[in-house]
Amino acid sequence: MRAPRARAIGWAVLVALMLPFASAHAQSTSGPAQKPTPTTAAPAAPSSGYVLGIEDVLQISVYLHPELERTTAIDANGDVTFAPIGSIKAAGLTPKQLSDRISDRLSNYLRQTTAVTVTVNQYLSRSVYVSGAVAKPGRYGFEVIPGLTEVIGQAGGAQPGSDLSRVQIVRNEGTQRRTIAADVASTLRNGDISQLPALRPGDQITIPMGIGMAQYSGSGGGAGVIGEVGKPGLYPVGEGQDVWTLLAVAGGPTRQSKLSDIRVITREGGGATVVKLDLKEMLQRGTKQIYQVKDGDVIYVPQTSASKFISVFGGLSTLTSITLDVFQIMVLSDILKNQEENP
Repeated sequence: MRAPRARAIGWAVLVALMLPFASAHAQSTSGPAQKPTPTTAAPAAPSSGYVLGIEDVLQISVYLHPELERTTAIDANGDVTFAPIGSIKAAGLTPKQLSDRISDRLSNYLRQTTAVTVTVNQYLSRSVYVSGAVAKPGRYGFEVIPGLTEVIGQAGGAQPGSDLSRVQIVRNEGTQRRTIAADVASTLRNGDISQLPALRPGDQITIPMGIGMAQYSGSGGGAGVIGEVGKPGLYPVGEGQDVWTLLAVAGGPTRQSKLSDIRVITREGGGATVVKLDLKEMLQRGTKQIYQVKDGDVIYVPQTSASKFISVFGGLSTLTSITLDVFQIMVLSDILKNQEENP
C-alpha cells in the first residue's frame, strides 16, 4: 500500500485533471491572437525572483500620473517602449529592477521622483501550447510552469473521446525537434506524478483523439455517465478506454460523489448485470487493472448522502440517445432505490 503522502498526491492529480479550474499556484494567460481566448486569472504581482523575458506583457503605472499608464510587450530585442522615455532594456530584469530604472529615467521629465509599478499581465516568455482534444486549445503562460495535468486542466480539460495515454510533447532543442510521449491515463490510475515529463517554455502539447472513436461497436452509440459528475451525458467509447478516462471527460466527480460505490450497468448475455467499483480504494492502492468501459455501459456515481436522491427518470433524461433494454432500466432503478435506502 502506498504511503499516505503518495495517496494524497495521487488524489490531487486525479482531481486536477478531471475538474477544469483556474490554477491557484500559477497565473495563466493566453496570447492575444488566440481564438477563442481561454479564461485567464487576474494579473498579479509576480514574486520578487521572477525574471522578465521576451514577449512578456507588462502593465506600467506611475503614481499620481495616470496619463502615463501603459500596457506594453517586451520586444525581440528585450526592450519595452514607454513614453516619454522611449526604449528601455527589460529582459533579464525583475519587475522591481525595471520599475527602479523607469523611475530614474522619468526624473529627467518630471519635477520629482515618483513611484513606478510594473506588473506582468501575461507570462508569455514562459508559455506552452495546448492543442487537440481539449476544451480550450491555445497558448498558456505561467510565472512557474506547472505539471502536465495542471496545464491540461487550464485548457479546460480533456474532451470526450480523447486518448490520455498517448499525449505528445514536442520540444525544440536548438535546431532539433524532439517528441516526448506521456501516458497521463496511467498517472490517473496510480497517482505517481513522477512518471510525467516536466514541461519547458515553448513546449507544444497535443492530446489526441482515441483510435476509432467515431465508430461504435454496439447499438448504444457510447456509454452513459449519470449521478454526481460535472457533465452527465452520453460519451463515445474507444477500445481500451477505462472508467477513469470516461469520468474525466464527463467533468469529473463532484464534491458529493461517492467514489467508493460506483456502479456500472453493462450488457451480458442479452441482459444486464451490475459491476461495483471502489475507485477510491483502487486509487489508494495504485491498482493498475481497472474496469474497461464498453459501448452501451451506464456508469452511475452516487452521492455521499441520500438527501438529494436522483430519480430514475431524471437520471436517464441525459441519456435519451442511448438504447437501454427493459431489464437494464429495472436494474438501474434498483440501484437508485438502494442508494436512497442505504446511503
